[in-house]
Amino acid sequence: MPSKVPMEKLPADASYYDLLGVPRSATEQEINKAYKKLAVKFHPDKNPGDKELAEENFKKVCEAYEVLSNAEKRQTYDQFGKQGMSGMGGGGMGGGFSRGQAEEVFAQFFGGQDPFSVLFGQQGGMSGGSGVQFAFGGMPGMGGKGGGKGGGMGGLPPGFAQMMGGMGGMGGMGGMQGMPPGMENMLGGGRGGGRGGRAPHVEQPGVLPPSTRIFVKGLQGAAQHNGKSGHVEAYDPTAGRYTVDIGDGDALKIRFDNLLQNASCLVTGMQNRPELNGKSATIVGYDEDKGRYHADIMGTGRASLQGINLILGKDARGKVVGLSSDAASKWNGQVGKVLSFDHEAGRYVLEMSADEQLRIKPANLVF
Repeated sequence: MPSKVPMEKLPADASYYDLLGVPRSATEQEINKAYKKLAVKFHPDKNPGDKELAEENFKKVCEAYEVLSNAEKRQTYDQFGKQGMSGMGGGGMGGGFSRGQAEEVFAQFFGGQDPFSVLFGQQGGMSGGSGVQFAFGGMPGMGGKGGGKGGGMGGLPPGFAQMMGGMGGMGGMGGMQGMPPGMENMLGGGRGGGRGGRAPHVEQPGVLPPSTRIFVKGLQGAAQHNGKSGHVEAYDPTAGRYTVDIGDGDALKIRFDNLLQNASCLVTGMQNRPELNGKSATIVGYDEDKGRYHADIMGTGRASLQGINLILGKDARGKVVGLSSDAASKWNGQVGKVLSFDHEAGRYVLEMSADEQLRIKPANLVF
């Protein structure tokens, strides 16, 4: 039997283009194709014998893809290199991606498609291709309509059951022992889950959804974390706090006021620098002393701006403040979801609940 070819270590100083093996002129489709191949190749769950090296490579290609697949971040990277990416929610943030960040990019890319379809010879594209699509909710024994009574694994590609530890029928199982690491979460079931999978996330207009990229700000008791980047994992409505992963295994429980969304914005109302008006920007930090937001402006660089000079993009969250009328003051201190911005009227349209909207000036929204 031929010996296994050792896995190569991707160089830490390689450009994002070199990591994905694409030219600087690569199209979005070429970048997607290269990432798909490498992400599956280097995923730690597919390389149990070289897990540590595979994880390092996996994080590097996910970091490269996260930047190059975003037009704004790619332009910044092309202009300023990795140094210019500091604070933009991509790579080059001092130490690269964490495993959690890489898995997040991986999951978002593949969506409902089987991430390891390459194992079964399915090389189709993300859309319109021959990639295997899974509907786990309807699989026998997986908590779907036809599940729970010892059904086998019908509908899965050949070899999938063996890869998952020879589970055969899954109905009535008290857990999913025998799965490769991480596969359980991919299927949406926890250990001991039995017939039911993890409940789907229901988005609420007043709550930041899981995976929202954020920066920590304004902490007093744990000020050493201010300025760190991370992402939202969950929200505890009882405590009114978010669980935030800031990498390296650290998680914080903090309030909305101590989170700064890594949100897209539009610059407006700049009288001293009118050339910036109408440009896209990304929030990357906050100056507590001056009460100003740090924003990376497309094609310009970083600037320090007041909140009234940044119009939040669709789906971002903001807290309502300073409303004085009896009808609207009830919303003060409440968080809403941006639906749009009426430039003619100079007002946000916020979704405050399933059946209530609010129109307010930028001065009445903090984020």
